[in-house]
Order: sequence, then C-alpha cells, then structure tokens
Amino acid sequence: MSARGRHLDGVWIRLVVVLVASTALTACTRSLEMKYSPALYRLPQADKLSAITLAVAKPEDRRATVVQADPDNLTYVMRQGAWRFGLTYNGREFVPVADLVQTLFVEEFARAGIATKSIAKILSKDQQAEMRAAGEEAGVPYVLGGRVLVFEIVNDVGWTVVSRRAVTLEVTLLRVQTGDIAFENVMSAGDRDESAWGISHATSVDRLMNNAFRQVVTQVVEQVAAKVGVMPSDISVRFAVLTQ
Repeated sequence: MSARGRHLDGVWIRLVVVLVASTALTACTRSLEMKYSPALYRLPQADKLSAITLAVAKPEDRRATVVQADPDNLTYVMRQGAWRFGLTYNGREFVPVADLVQTLFVEEFARAGIATKSIAKILSKDQQAEMRAAGEEAGVPYVLGGRVLVFEIVNDVGWTVVSRRAVTLEVTLLRVQTGDIAFENVMSAGDRDESAWGISHATSVDRLMNNAFRQVVTQVVEQVAAKVGVMPSDISVRFAVLTQ
C-alpha cells in the first residue's frame, strides 16, 4: 500500500473513532408507551364526601437524578448507559413526571367519588406560608402538598439483570385557617425482577405504573379521604409533589 493510501486509512480510522466517541458521549432518548389501569374504586364514604372538591396542584420534581436546569431531565424515569427513557401517555411523548403524577391523581380522586380539579401551582410542606395563601385565595379550608421522593426504574446488570421499580411520595395536608399541618405521611411501593435474559422495557414500565404507583396512589387517596371525611365539609385539597 502506498504512503498516500496508508495516510487515507489513518484519517478514516480517526474519523470513525471520533464518531463513536461522540455517539457514546451523547445521550440517546426514547419515550416508552405507558398504559395505566385505574386503581381506585368508589369509596364507601363517597356520598359523605360529595361536597368536597379536591384541587390537585402541579408537583415539583426534585428527584436526585433530576437536573433542574434541564427540562428534559424532568421527563426521564430510567437511565441505561447513554440512553434516557421517558414515558408516553395519551399520545404525549416524554411527559414530565410532575405532570403525569398530577394527571393520575386528579383521575383517581375522581374515581374514588371526590370532585377534583387541577391547579398549576407547585406546593410542598416547605412552603406552608404559600400553601396557606393559596388556600385563602381559593377560599378553601385545607391544602394538600407533597413530595415525590422516588419515581424510577433501575436495571442492575451482573451475571443476571435485576430490574427494580420504585415510587415514594410524601403528602402533607395543611389546615388553611390556622396554617398548621393536619396530616402528613410518606408512602412507598416497589418491586423487582431478576432474569438471565433481562426484563423488557414494556414490562418494567407496566410494573412501575400499574404496581408501584397504583399502590401508592391508593394509599394516598384512601388516607386523605379518611382524614377529610372527619373534617368540616366544603374542603378543597391541593396536591403537590417534590422529589429528593
């Protein structure tokens, strides 16, 4: 081979190396289709709660894996190598986790027999003054805020592939009249699979939403309903999520 040929080969090799390295450093993204099966049933005390309107606020996403300055990070529920995975729901790709949680809470409270509406404000227990002001502005006696501490799929690869799904939400119910916390709790659920061949993304997404999340949302709705059910009527609750 001539010196010119060897030079050209060397150029092509360097170009290929650069392209491969660039691809490895660039995160690839994919939005996975999500189907959610309703968890809630009409609560036995639904008639008693018929005068209550629950206002569900937009959650704030503060998960440990989230870079707040990068909106794309707010949509990811799974990371695998250079890949970042989000969720597609009702035809919308890469739905931010905050939006998804808010949407499903509104739907599930309504299924439980409690009138709901969504609110754009973000509220948490660290914002008690803001929660109280929002409740006063809305003319409601109670505000529900909270935090999403975990909402993720993690795949550990070794001799086998272990896939773990986990959801943890913290909720806080604030009494607007006095500004004190009437109720707070942290609810978690998760599961795992182990396989020599790996777990499909579709299976992991299904179990994240229809196992882990469904268990948590059921706990939240039932416990909040039980609490407001013994309180004065005409209660409006706002829900917010914040992740660690």
